[in-house]
Order: sequence, then C-alpha cells, then structure tokens
Amino acid sequence: MARKGLDAITLEVLWSRLIAIAEEAATEVARTAFSTTVRESQNFALVILDPRGHSIAQASSTMPSFVGAIPLTARHLLKAFPLEAWVPDDLVLANDPWISTSHLQDLSSLSPVFYKKTIIAFVGITTHVTDMGGKLRSPEVREIYEEGLQLPPCKFLNAGKVNQDILRIIRQNVRVPDQVEGDLISHVSASKLAARRIQEMMEEYRLRDLDQAASTIYQRSENAMREAIKKVPDGEYRFQVSTDGYDEPLVIRVEVRVRGSSILVDYTGSSPQVDRGLNATLNYVYAYSAYSLKCLFCPAVPNNEGNYRPVTVSAPEGSILNPRYPAPVNGRSMVGHFIPSAIFGALCKAVPELVQAASGSPTWAINAAGIAKDNRRFAGNFFLNGGQGASSNHDGRACLCFPSNTSATPIEVLEHMVPLLVERKAVIRDSGGAGEFCGGDGQQVIVKSLSDSPILLTFRDLREGLLSLQKARTEYNYDGDFSVSSL
Repeated sequence: MARKGLDAITLEVLWSRLIAIAEEAATEVARTAFSTTVRESQNFALVILDPRGHSIAQASSTMPSFVGAIPLTARHLLKAFPLEAWVPDDLVLANDPWISTSHLQDLSSLSPVFYKKTIIAFVGITTHVTDMGGKLRSPEVREIYEEGLQLPPCKFLNAGKVNQDILRIIRQNVRVPDQVEGDLISHVSASKLAARRIQEMMEEYRLRDLDQAASTIYQRSENAMREAIKKVPDGEYRFQVSTDGYDEPLVIRVEVRVRGSSILVDYTGSSPQVDRGLNATLNYVYAYSAYSLKCLFCPAVPNNEGNYRPVTVSAPEGSILNPRYPAPVNGRSMVGHFIPSAIFGALCKAVPELVQAASGSPTWAINAAGIAKDNRRFAGNFFLNGGQGASSNHDGRACLCFPSNTSATPIEVLEHMVPLLVERKAVIRDSGGAGEFCGGDGQQVIVKSLSDSPILLTFRDLREGLLSLQKARTEYNYDGDFSVSSL
C-alpha cells in the first residue's frame, strides 16, 4: 500500500480488524486460563498498543480499570526495556501496583509484535491472579510487604524461552502454583495469537507499519471526545463521596474543571493514605476517571489513546488516591470504585441528562482459601454484584458490577472449586430504591461451609470483613452486611 492518506473504508476495515484481533486474543485468555477469576468472571483486559505504549484497540468486554492502566504500565515497562532490548517472543511481567493496576494480584504483561524485523505493536494483558501469596487480601495488612509477592519488571519469556528462575520464585510464593502458572500461560498463548493475527493483517493489506492507521484513529477519537466536552459549560464542578473506611470514614473529594475541550479531574482534599489496604495508586485512579468521562461523553467510539488525550487527572501524593510506597493497596477497589460516583456527582448539574445515580459499589466478592477434604489446596475469588444506579431516562440494572465489569461467578463453579454450599442466591426486590426510574436491585447470597477444617474468607464490600469459617452459615447481602450463625 502506498504511503498516502487512508481512505475512510480502509481505515474502518483496519480499525475493526484490530478490535476483532483483540477480541479473539481475549477469548484465548479466557479459554486457556486456569482460574475462575479469569475464565468465569472475565477479570482481565487485553489491549493492542503502538511501539510507544499508546492504546490502538482493546477487547471491549474486559475490565475498564485494566484497559485504562495498561498503556501507562506499558510506558513504564518500555523505560525498563527500551525497544532495542526486545526480540520476537519476549514477554515482560510486572505486578508493581505503582506501575500496574494498583495491587499485587493484577499481573501485567507486555509482548512485542514484530513484522519484517521491526516492532510494529505490543500486546498488553492484565489478569487478576487469584493468589499472589501474602494474607489473601486481608484488611489487617499494614504494608505492601504483607500482601504478597512483588514482581518488578522482568522478562518471563526471553525469545520464547521461559525464565525458570522467575517461575520457581512465583510458584514458591503462592498457595496454588499450578493455577497461577496456568494463568501465566494464558498471557503467552493470547499474546502469540494476537501477534500472528496482526502479522497476517500486515501481509494482507501490504502495510509496513501501523503508524498511519493508529494516528488517524487517535485523531478522530480525540476530535469526537473534544466535541462532546465542548458542549459542557466551562467551570469548576465539585463533589465528595464518603465511605466507611476501616478505623474512620474516608472521603473522596473531586473538582472537575472544564475548559473548552479539555477536562482536569483534581482530587485535592481527599483523605490521606491509611495503613490499611484501602489505598488506590494513581494509575488505577486515572483509569476509572477517564472511563467515567468516556461513559458520559463518548460512549460509542471504540476506546483508544485519542479518548484519553483531553483528560488530565491529579491527586495529592500521600492521599488515598495517590499513596506513597510501601502503602498497602490490596483492597483499592473499596475506595476506587467510588470514583465514578464522585465524578457523576460533580457533573450532575452540568449534564444531568447524561449522569447516572451513584453506582460505584465496590466489587462484591468472596475470597476463599483453605484445604479441601482431598488435601487439595484452593484459593479463589468469587464475585457477586450489586445494582447499577438509575439515570434520567432508564432504570438501573440489577446485579451488574459497575464500574469494574466483572461477571458474577456461577454457583456451580463456586461449589466445585471450594467446599461451600450456596443455600440461597436471589435478587432483593425493590432494594434499588423508588423513583420514576429505579436503581438496580442487589442480591442476597447465603453460603454454608462443608469443610471439616477452617476456610479463610475475606468479604469484599463497603466494610471489609475477615472471617474464619468452619461449619457455619453466612448470609451476605448486597448492602455490605453479613452475619454468621453456628449450625
């Protein structure tokens, strides 16, 4: 193909093809992963990036917080491993919360796509690994060192060869090494599939690189986002959200400044960082801030670097939204999931027809670990979902996880993996609140232990709970309460 401007049809075909490649590779992640967290709950993301670490295309069904953070992670990894340090079939890993997606369970990888001996793209993947050692996301931790294994940027694959030292270190530090290794394999398999598909596309369309297509995609997406923002009156829009915290309430205070076609989201005035795992690093905060604004202003355009360009996010260093290392961060969703509610609250007077009511409920989940009757060690995350807030023209959706997009874990999978019996799982009717348009309903889940030995359960909700469950029944409601009674 000659180096001239891409016509509209060719651009649309290439753009759609890249999105389709990302979707196919994401399916490969889910198909080959070992953990239910990835397979069933879709707690992962896959992004195709340019050689500078900018997002070109993503798998649309994956996690918004990961999608927004992967380009930032890629740029950190490219500082550690410049372009000349890569060869085909390399794969770099990291789970540093300050360069990845904010806690150690999120394992990120970056792998190059070569075409005719030149890097034309990267594939970035983040999966939530069920167990990375430590105290299984306990709220009792005071430093990140207690939360599990920290992996600085390192080459897990070097020219397709696994670094056995890194693999042994990982396996030695986790409760379920085969499961964690299986999830790692899904990164490798999906990255190779995406690279192969991109190379086939390059051959078919006689492209030398993706630069022209990517820059056009970025510019058109940026233009669409800026045109939408221009419709919002210039000004400073403020709001704050409070949540229980651990020892005392925590506050997310936001000011959204609109100037022409740009938006600054400033979290000055939010609570200082705490010595519990409730802090959220800036990558994670940026991802959910940008996602919230895209939901409002440009939801129909496929996500890429251009959508991010009009948005700037800042938070004071040392706050719960930009903590200093080695702050504990394992429960960062307990705070970070309120970011959309804070932004929607700030903008409700400016664009009341676009915002929805508070929906940023933290991920409802049961984290379970222990030893089964057959002496098999298990560790898993099993997700439940509360309701989504209503808007000015439609009801909220029941039992839908927002903003994380995590799928609920099927009961059959939970009971197969963990010695728990789900006695009841039901929608709590009318729990979303009354109104012309009602909020989405939550759900009630009652589980019973079938184990003769203790099961360590961590409940992820508005008020974190840590429970050693042995022959007890637990009733768990969408509103954050749980109760335990002896059998």
